[in-house]
Amino acid sequence: MTNDKYKAVCSFDELQNVSYLARNIHYKKQPTSAILFVFDGVAYAYVNHCMHMHRPLNCEQDAIFDETGKYLRCSMHGFIFDPITGECQSPVCLGQRLQSLRLEELDGTLYFAEKHLVLVE
Repeated sequence: MTNDKYKAVCSFDELQNVSYLARNIHYKKQPTSAILFVFDGVAYAYVNHCMHMHRPLNCEQDAIFDETGKYLRCSMHGFIFDPITGECQSPVCLGQRLQSLRLEELDGTLYFAEKHLVLVE
């Protein structure tokens, strides 16, 4: 894909075979990381940044889901998030959302489709 607004991330098959992938990015000119995962057969991506303490969800454990596999979880304080909407389910940040990143799939490859995102190789 030659369009500059699309940044190839990984194949859908690759993402399905792991619990999640993290990629270094610049989002709105700020260095950070993105998390990508498959939930109920759909690929999702979020800026890897819990709004509570401004830490990556996987900052203390190499995991982004809680023990049930139903919620994203920040390993620092255990805040949980709906994996489909990114909405926080924990009382302190209830209703706030993780920053979603738009993904598009073409021929089995997932691409970031965000104009304010630079994928760091």
